[in-house]
Amino acid sequence: MRTRGFTFIEVLIVMVLIGIIAALGIPRIRDAIQKNNVHAARAALGTLVAKARAGAVQRGCKSAIHFTSGSGGTVWITACKVSNSALTDTLGGIEQLAARYSVTLTAGADSVTFMPNGVSPDNVLTLLKVTASGISDSVMINQVGKVVR
Repeated sequence: MRTRGFTFIEVLIVMVLIGIIAALGIPRIRDAIQKNNVHAARAALGTLVAKARAGAVQRGCKSAIHFTSGSGGTVWITACKVSNSALTDTLGGIEQLAARYSVTLTAGADSVTFMPNGVSPDNVLTLLKVTASGISDSVMINQVGKVVR
């Protein structure tokens, strides 16, 4: 009588091979995910800076982008209210950037201000650094207020 199926040894060998492949592949996948998170956070920072500049130009008054550093790093944009330029309004809410992308945010300044013409009066280079597990990327806001990388 002939039996069909796999022996215990064959199943054990396949399980060992799957374990070896998983042990080699999982750390690479985790590193790729962290690298992707760092680059996505950098892209989000660039977009938020552009949004702050556009808010100043569109509303015709000062706007500012604010940063908090650390593993709980947040970013938010304030500008004057459309109806009353003496009051400020938060555009889009507070972005929990560090928690959203599992990164640490390090800001060179706590805020960058933009004038109604889209130029920053601060005249300083601001560096925003995003890191996660040894992987880092940065966004630079030049003296004029443009994102240069």
